[in-house]
Amino acid sequence: MKNKIVVTHIKQPMVSVIIPVFNGAEYLKETVVSALNSAYPRFEILLIDDGSKDTSKIICKQLAKQYGKVRYYSFARNKGLGRVLNFAIKKARGEYICRINQDDRMYRFRLKTQVDFLKENRDVVAVGSYVKQFTPEGKTRIITYLEKDEDIKKLWHIVSPFADPSVMYKKSAVLKAGLYDQSFWPADDTQLWYRMGMVGKLANIPKPLVEVRWHDNAASVKYFKKLALSTLKMHLWADENIEKVSLTIKAYWLIQFVAGMLLSPQMNWYVYRILKRVLHVLYISQRFLEATMNKIKMLVRVIPQPRKFSFSGS
Repeated sequence: MKNKIVVTHIKQPMVSVIIPVFNGAEYLKETVVSALNSAYPRFEILLIDDGSKDTSKIICKQLAKQYGKVRYYSFARNKGLGRVLNFAIKKARGEYICRINQDDRMYRFRLKTQVDFLKENRDVVAVGSYVKQFTPEGKTRIITYLEKDEDIKKLWHIVSPFADPSVMYKKSAVLKAGLYDQSFWPADDTQLWYRMGMVGKLANIPKPLVEVRWHDNAASVKYFKKLALSTLKMHLWADENIEKVSLTIKAYWLIQFVAGMLLSPQMNWYVYRILKRVLHVLYISQRFLEATMNKIKMLVRVIPQPRKFSFSGS
């Protein structure tokens, strides 16, 4: 991605890009540069260092000093991702909150694409996108997500609605939903999507807007066993507070938890992504069949029907 940065100073940003930082010195500048390079002008970047022990604080200070769009906050001790995000949301001046992680990158058109979508779809409170995953070895893959609210909510007990670093949501909606709950970390994002889904509609844009770095120090790998436990806790909470699920779904949750405890993070993510891909293909096929049947029904209505002739002489 190009590193040419055009910075304009604005009094009131429309979007607040939130980047929590914890020992993220290696890739942090690359992430911030990708956001600064956005084609959409009305945004700010909030860097919140959560007690880093590496040179992250120094990098954050340098970036805040160098670029007028960057604001920097720091905690002496680690408070946890959920608390950091809640702090940042309260400090944000934008109408929309844009999430990205300290080791990922966003495309230039991301902010404009999601802002336009939220303006055109007023009932949607959070919108994500497909993501392009990449590795240090240069391997890439596109990870897809269900696009429509009704489809997302049919399967949100099985697969997460979003890739967290792809999400943009309304600040008013996340405040109404109650912000992040640190007790569910590292599944606190998915637990929030449940509550956001009770406030309004969820959606995904069917193209990659972010590039997600896949490496052994990524939080989704490093803390996977904790994630498996928190995900089970979050699902049981959803069964009590969102909607009751079938015994089949509960069995799936238990299998998912056991696999998370026994198998490697890489194997778990590999199986999970296969499941997501299969479900996505099935839903696309279902949508295609429904659309085809609707077209056939419409054609049948407009085709002139043959007259009925009476042989009774009347």
